[in-house]
Amino acid sequence: MNDFSKLFNFKIDEAQMPYFYIYFVIAGIIALYLLIKSGSKYKFELFFVSFYLLTGNINALLTIKIPGFSFFEIQPERLLFFILSFFLARKMFFSKEKLQFTLNKSIPWFEVALYAYVIMLAISALYNIPETGVVDAVISIYDAIAFLVIMISFRLMADKPSYDLIGKSIIIGAVASSLISLVQLVIDPYFLRIGDNREAFGSFLRSNGMFSTEYFNSYYLIIAIVWTLTTIKNNLLKISLVALFSLGVISSFQRMSWVILALVLLTYLVFIKKMALEKLFFTGLALIAIILSISIFYYQDIMKSSLIKERLSERVDSRAGYYAMVLDNIGKKPVFGYGNLKNEVYYVNLMRITGDRDRATATTGDLHSGYFSALFLYGIPASIFFTLFVILSVLYYSKSLNIDLYFVLPFLVSILYMIGNLTNNFLFLKYISILYAVHIGIGMGINRIKERLAFVN
Repeated sequence: MNDFSKLFNFKIDEAQMPYFYIYFVIAGIIALYLLIKSGSKYKFELFFVSFYLLTGNINALLTIKIPGFSFFEIQPERLLFFILSFFLARKMFFSKEKLQFTLNKSIPWFEVALYAYVIMLAISALYNIPETGVVDAVISIYDAIAFLVIMISFRLMADKPSYDLIGKSIIIGAVASSLISLVQLVIDPYFLRIGDNREAFGSFLRSNGMFSTEYFNSYYLIIAIVWTLTTIKNNLLKISLVALFSLGVISSFQRMSWVILALVLLTYLVFIKKMALEKLFFTGLALIAIILSISIFYYQDIMKSSLIKERLSERVDSRAGYYAMVLDNIGKKPVFGYGNLKNEVYYVNLMRITGDRDRATATTGDLHSGYFSALFLYGIPASIFFTLFVILSVLYYSKSLNIDLYFVLPFLVSILYMIGNLTNNFLFLKYISILYAVHIGIGMGINRIKERLAFVN
């Protein structure tokens, strides 16, 4: 087995490695079963996509190192990128189905902003090579191109059975991740755990599920809730799954995911299901009462926990310090930014703010905001285009909700991505960014299906 100790922030002998590989085998069987049962036209590509979605980012354990190339390894994200790149080339140049591009066809404004952002990112990466090095520049550009390839590939699929398979994979994966989260919370905190082992309260750790961090886990579960609300018809099953996934989100003890969960559910119930405000009000009161009743038993532990001390109270080394640092220093390199976090400005300021050498050298942590990261790394123009891309994607899909229920998916996932980037960095190719690219592509693919039907009729 390769040395994957870097994936664990605790003693590797606590990682229970056999359980990971048993889960990978089960996930592979489930992916194969879903593929056989589906009517997808893209079975080869969708098998790898389904397996990727079913395994979260514990699939990083399947990374293959290339002998003699210390800087390159075949990670699951890269394998997915290569597979979808071949699909894209085949679809565009060798498919019998001709792609219909017309000069008068309008391009969504969020897509224009995305291309502008990628161009500015690439220019910034190349401009900063003398300070950052060639490898960092190549990785930045590669990540952006990979995001585009994933988005465009799912748009060109334009195949409802394929999209249904993606949804089923996410829901099944979320069932597994929620159950793993609950086991981690109350039975064995290191069960199928990689990455962080951060405290929640008392002796409890924040649940990561099948992810390296608690917020990857909670955002994935929220996306699964969106799929459940949109595609599951049986009300009892729908309520049961939403309740299970919500417990998984709560067990992450990540405040922003709680806010996003509440906002997604509120948006769905009020603006999509048109639920009466009275019912919504009493449902909210009931949930608050349940949460308060449970919290009474753990009041002392919660008040002494890192959740309160580090998150709910303002400190010198809080995110506000990072953001102020970016605003204070971007004027020195306003157009193209700093290229990466391994520079003197970042080091000096992070040492001042945190006193932590690992954070100052970018060994751990980041700027905890996608918007401020884009600003610091790539400059003001790139950050403007990135912000426009995110906001315009929400507005674009908000106008399509009455056309097809499937548009609820990219709309709510876009809201999650927009808000999540306020306090976490989901620039390309973080796991949540990949899910965002998939859902943006699905939304555009549904548009292609409708255009195709309109053309035939």
